[in-house]
Amino acid sequence: MNRTPTIHLPPVSGAIITAMDTADDPCDVCEDAMPALVIGDLDQRDQSAMSAHIASCNSCREIQQDWERELSSPAPPEETAPPEAATALGLRRGHYGFMDSPVGDLLLVVTDSGVCDVSYLANHDREDRFGELEGRGILATERAASVAGVKDELREYFGGQRNAFSTPVDLYGVTPFTRGVLEATSEVPFGNLRTYQGVAASIGNPKASRAVGNALGRNRVPVIVPCDHVVRSDGSMGWYTGGAEIKLALLGIEGVTFT
Repeated sequence: MNRTPTIHLPPVSGAIITAMDTADDPCDVCEDAMPALVIGDLDQRDQSAMSAHIASCNSCREIQQDWERELSSPAPPEETAPPEAATALGLRRGHYGFMDSPVGDLLLVVTDSGVCDVSYLANHDREDRFGELEGRGILATERAASVAGVKDELREYFGGQRNAFSTPVDLYGVTPFTRGVLEATSEVPFGNLRTYQGVAASIGNPKASRAVGNALGRNRVPVIVPCDHVVRSDGSMGWYTGGAEIKLALLGIEGVTFT
C-alpha cells in the first residue's frame, strides 16, 4: 500500500460537508478524505460530518480502521525509500504506448512496478488522460518497447488465446479498501461472473456492494483487472467504465452472453 497518497482536499472549512450533501454516494467522499480524517487534518465541522456518516456505515468504518492500522504501524524500509524512477519533480516515471483492439484504441501505461493504466480512447481525450496521470503522480513518456509485454498479452486475450494475465499491476495510490476490491476481482476466473455483493462478501464486507461498485468504477486497469466480470445481483450488467457495448464485447470474448 502507498502510505502517502495524493489527497486533493478543498481548502475551505465545510467543504467535506458540502461534498457529502451533493455527492451521489457520500461513501465516495469519505473514502477519498479518510486519510485526512485519520491524521487529524480536517476542521471540526468536516470531522463531525464524516464521523456521523461513519457511525452508520460499516463499509466506511472498516476503511477508517484500515487507515488507522496502516498509519499507526512503521513502514518497512522498501516503502519509505524513494522510488528508483522518481523524477526531480517528485513524480514517478512511466512509459506509454497505444494499441488498436476489437473494442477500440487503447492507451497503455506502465511503471517499474507494472501496468498502471489501460484507457479506452473512444471514451477519453488523450490529453485529459495524461493530465490525470500526472495528478496520480506519474510522468509518462512514449516508449512502445516498454508496453510491448502487456500489449502482447492483450492481443492474445482479444484473439481468444489467453484466459489469464501474467503482467504485474501497479496499484500505487489506491486505498486499502479499493486494493482489496481490485485484487478480489482479479481472482474471478475467465468466463465467470460475480455480483457486486459477492465481491463485497469475498473481502469480508457483504454489505458494501455499493462501495464495491464505486471502487470498480475507479479501476484504472480494466480488462487486466476484469471489472467487466462483476454484475448486479438482479443479473443486469451494471455500469462499466468503457460503456455497455465494450462490456458486452469483453464478456462475449469469454463466452458470456446477456439477453
